Amino acid sequence: MSPPGVNRGRRFSTWSWSFRAILGLLLIFGTVVAGAGPLAAQRNEIIYAFRNFKTEPPTRMILVGEIQSKTKVATVETIESPFPGYDIRKDQVNVKVQNRRGLKVGQKLYVIDKDPFHSQYRNGLIVGEIKVTSVLYNPFYGWVVTGTGILLRVREGQFVARTLDTENLERAYALKKRGDHYANRGDFERAISSYNEALVADSTLPEANAALGELFFQIARDSGRELPVRALSEYNRAWGNRVNFRYDYEKFAYYKRFMQTLYYTYRLRQLEATRDDGLVRLLDRIVEIAAEAREVQDHPDVRMALARAHYYRMVYYETERNPEERRLHDAADERAGALLKELVEARPPDAEVYRLALLYYGRRYEALARRPNRTLEQDRYLARLRSTLEKLAPMYRRYHGQSPDPEVFPYLEMVDREAALANPPS
Repeated sequence: MSPPGVNRGRRFSTWSWSFRAILGLLLIFGTVVAGAGPLAAQRNEIIYAFRNFKTEPPTRMILVGEIQSKTKVATVETIESPFPGYDIRKDQVNVKVQNRRGLKVGQKLYVIDKDPFHSQYRNGLIVGEIKVTSVLYNPFYGWVVTGTGILLRVREGQFVARTLDTENLERAYALKKRGDHYANRGDFERAISSYNEALVADSTLPEANAALGELFFQIARDSGRELPVRALSEYNRAWGNRVNFRYDYEKFAYYKRFMQTLYYTYRLRQLEATRDDGLVRLLDRIVEIAAEAREVQDHPDVRMALARAHYYRMVYYETERNPEERRLHDAADERAGALLKELVEARPPDAEVYRLALLYYGRRYEALARRPNRTLEQDRYLARLRSTLEKLAPMYRRYHGQSPDPEVFPYLEMVDREAALANPPS
């Protein structure tokens, strides 16, 4: 028979251990839940990584996560290997992320082969480098990074780390947001200061350069005739780091503002520049940016910017000083016509679409009407152009008002004159 109090002590001991087990499970569950969300607090785990255990000191890095899978990059191109039978495609890895902070597309991460005899993350050997191609959040699985590289020595279960110079990324985002706050209040001086602080924290943050570009463009535009040189400089810096945009909607807005600034610059310089002043490079840049913008979102505003750039490139190359310029003129003519046809058929409430269409078809009509010996087919095409212009003119006036753009005015007069000749008063 047990002494008095022994059973009670055993019961207390059993209850105590049960309580501790339940408390431990709750703590573990709470940690998992707290770490599951996209905004969960995350702790930095330090790794000391070596490229060579014997000759180099270790590099301090921060643990990002663990490799879950490794495959070859899917590609549709035919790759010619110098080694027959050897697959030279890059490897692709998926990384389950433990620490989201400091990650961005285009960033270089390092694959670490951890020393199996060490109790923590230290003393790992760098066995590969990956370039981040996407950073995605799945509500069920959590944060996942996809990266590519030549990863012959990499396998599942190895760690991925980033260098300490990415620690300032989140601080840079916070400073950029503070700049947005000042900009929305109209305090441009403090906004510019905050954006510059963000770039000191992370010089490859395109959102900060894009925001500075927008502010400098507003300042130049408000001045009247000042060329937005500073705005273009900041937009060009953002272009160099465009893969680092965190969100596609911010990248798309940047593309639109960049094209707007380039066109504004073109129109100002067009008033006083000669043909050899490199104006066409501004238009070529719009075409380049529009191509990337359409990959993010094929929006009518982007097609409009692209059609306008092609139209003015067509005008620029009209003198056709050599066969190459003839080819460029014809290509710009074809692209502008195709885009304007799409835009006009959508019948948008946008005077700029009808303005540009009047310029394009009016220019074609004038050039063909001046030809002395037209064929029957050319006369039919001339009639179709006249009909198109007659439909465009009222649409332009409807959305623009009664005081037309000086560039469009001659074509509106021509439409009215042709209409009067076709329908003389009785």
